[in-house]
Order: sequence, then C-alpha cells, then structure tokens
Amino acid sequence: MSQPMNREQRRMLKKQGQSVNDAGQVVEERSNKPASSGAGSGGRITEKGGVKEANPKRREAPAQAEERTSPVQFGKEVKSELSKVSWPTRTEVINYSIVVLITVFVLTLFIAGNDWVFSTFVLELFEPRP
Repeated sequence: MSQPMNREQRRMLKKQGQSVNDAGQVVEERSNKPASSGAGSGGRITEKGGVKEANPKRREAPAQAEERTSPVQFGKEVKSELSKVSWPTRTEVINYSIVVLITVFVLTLFIAGNDWVFSTFVLELFEPRP
C-alpha cells in the first residue's frame, strides 16, 4: 500500500506536465504535438544527431490562481506528516535535557570565572600606586 501524495508532490508533478487522479496515482497523458523529424522541422542538427530549435519557445508562466487547499485537507496533511516524524522516547528527552542543563551550567561557570579574572586584572592595572 503506497502512501497518499501530499500537496507538494502533486504540484511538482503538475509542473512536469503529469496529472494525478484523486487516488494519488499518476495518469499518463499523451501529447497531441507531432514528433519532430529532424532537418525538416526548421531546426538545426547537432553533432550528436539531435535537433536543436533555432528559436526555442519560452515556457509559459503558470496560471495566477493556484489550487487552494481547504482547512480540513490541510489538517489531514499535517496529521499525515506528523505521523512520519521519528519522535524521541521519554528517556531520550530526559537524558538530552540533563545534558543541556549541565552544559549550560558549566559554560555559565566558565564565563563568570573569566569575567571575575579579567575584571580583577583590569582593576589592579588601573589602581593608583602610593
């Protein structure tokens, strides 16, 4: 059983010229354009035997009105994506939290110690001598 396609996958397939049915399966479309037959098509033949168009056509801009997703569909997609997340176990969360707290405590002591050493040095440096 394959997983349903999400909105991003459907849009990418649409940009590539493929269509997708409601079940999330790619539907093959046959092009109505006749195949180019070499030199008679107005192009020039490349070294590898392919035909290169003299005036390549630009790709048309996509339609301005994009397909919008309903809030219900969005919720379903969010739930589907969150079910794919590899969530940490309770013990992993506790262990990682302890590591973070110890690291923060050690770095705080290091910075406070450096601050005390340098402030003492600067005060001694600029203290007037009798």
